[in-house]
Amino acid sequence: MISRREALTRSVGVVVGLSGRPRLGVLSLAGVDVAAGPFRAGLREFSLTVSRVRWDLERGRVVDAYAYNGAVPGPALRVTEGDTVRVRVTNALAEPTTVHWHGVEVPPSMDGVPGLSQPPIAPGETFTYEFVATRAGTRWYHPHINELAQTGGGLAGPLIVEPRETSSAVQREYVIVAQQWPDPSAERPHGGPGESGMSGMTGDSTGQNDGFTINGKAYPSGAPLVVRQGERVRLRLINAGTTATQVFALAGHGLVLTHTDGNPLGLPVPVDAVPLGVGERADVEFVASNPGRWQLGSIASGQAERGLGIDVVYEGHETDAVQFPAVSDVYLADYSVMTGGPLPTARPDDTVELVLSQDRGSGAWTINGASYPAIEPIEVQPGQRTRFRLVNMSMEDHPMHLHGHTAQIVAIGDRPVAGPLKDTVTLRHMDSYDLDFVASNPGRWLFHCHNLMHMAGMMMEVRYREPQGSR
Repeated sequence: MISRREALTRSVGVVVGLSGRPRLGVLSLAGVDVAAGPFRAGLREFSLTVSRVRWDLERGRVVDAYAYNGAVPGPALRVTEGDTVRVRVTNALAEPTTVHWHGVEVPPSMDGVPGLSQPPIAPGETFTYEFVATRAGTRWYHPHINELAQTGGGLAGPLIVEPRETSSAVQREYVIVAQQWPDPSAERPHGGPGESGMSGMTGDSTGQNDGFTINGKAYPSGAPLVVRQGERVRLRLINAGTTATQVFALAGHGLVLTHTDGNPLGLPVPVDAVPLGVGERADVEFVASNPGRWQLGSIASGQAERGLGIDVVYEGHETDAVQFPAVSDVYLADYSVMTGGPLPTARPDDTVELVLSQDRGSGAWTINGASYPAIEPIEVQPGQRTRFRLVNMSMEDHPMHLHGHTAQIVAIGDRPVAGPLKDTVTLRHMDSYDLDFVASNPGRWLFHCHNLMHMAGMMMEVRYREPQGSR
C-alpha cells in the first residue's frame, strides 16, 4: 500500500525538477500581469480611506462595518520586491486608527503600533506610510488599535509583493481573505490592547455565533472562483480573523503547499488541508483536473456552516451541484513537513524561554506568568541571533507574531529541524518550538499572540540596545 502522502503527491501533480524544487515555467495569471521582465525598483503610491459603511455579508444580513476605501476586505495592494511603497491613509472614522503591515520588515516608525512606533491617526487626520518591500510574498495589512472592533469589523486587506523575477507554471491566481465577525452579543472578557472551542483540529475562543466571510461575503453569497480544466491555480490564503484557527481544504482536489507566511518552502508539500492561525498565510496550488463545482472552505468545526467557504467552479459546470470537502482521513499540513532553509550552524547568542499560559484566577493570558505591560522586554543588539523557546501550557491556540523580523523554526520539541521561515507561528496545546531570528532591524517591536482575545496580556516588547562603547 502507498501512504496517504504518497497518494497525494501522485494526485496533485507536483511539478518537481531534478533539484527537488518546483520546476517553474511561464507565469500568466488571469487578470494580473506579473510576467517576468527586467527588474526596476520603482515608487508605488496608494491611498486608503478608513470609514464606516453598511456592508452586505449575505442576503438579508447587513452590518455596520469598518472599511478601507468603502470595501471589505480592503483593496489588494500589489507591488514588486524592491519597490518603495507609499500609502496615504486618511482616517474618516470617529475614533483613532493605524495600519500595521503584517509580515513586512518596515522601519519601526512605519509599524503602526500606537505608543511604540507612531501616534494614532486621529479622526480627520492623514498619515503617510513609506517603506521598501524587501521580501516577496503574501502579506496583509490591518489596524493595531481597538483591534477586536476594527479588524473584527472588516479592516483588513492583502499586500502582495511580487518577486523581482518570476517564472511559474501558475496560470490563474486568487487571493482569499478570510475574516471573522464577532457575535456582538457575546461576552468578551479579555479584549485586545486599547479595547480590544473548537473541538478536534483547533483550540481557540471562537464564539459559537461568530460569523465568517471570504472576500467579504458569507457562504454561499460570494462570487465563485472560476477555473478552466488543465490550469494550474494558485490560492493565496490569509487568515485575517480575530480568534479562530482556520483549516482550508478544497473538495475533490489535493493541495500543494508552496509558501508559508509568504516565504517559499524548500520543497512543496502535498496535503489535503492547511491550518492557519490568526495572521498566518499560505500559498497553495492545485491542478484543475476534476471538473465540477467544489467548495473551498474550512473543515474546522462549524466554520463552513457559519460562512467560511467559497465555490471553485469549472467553466461549463456553473449549474453543477456543489461538493463539500471531506472532514475525516485528512492529511493536514504542519510545521514538521515544512522546510525553509538550512539549519543554522551559528549558535544563538541568547536563548529566551517563553511559557504561554492563562492565570487560573483572573483568566488573564500570560507569558512566563505575567501579563503585558508587566512582562520584561527582551533586549537584543544588532547582529545578535536570538532564540525564542516557546511552550504552550494552555488549552487554546496561540498564533505568536513577531513584528519587523522573520524567524525560522529550528526545533520542534527537542528535535532540531531546518524549518520554515515565519512571522507568525501557531502553537497548539503543549506545542513547543524554537524560533531563531537575527536582530537586523533596530527599534522597538512587539511579539504577541494574534488571537485578539489574548493579545492584551500575551504581548511583550523586543527592544534593541545600543552596542557597548557606542556612546
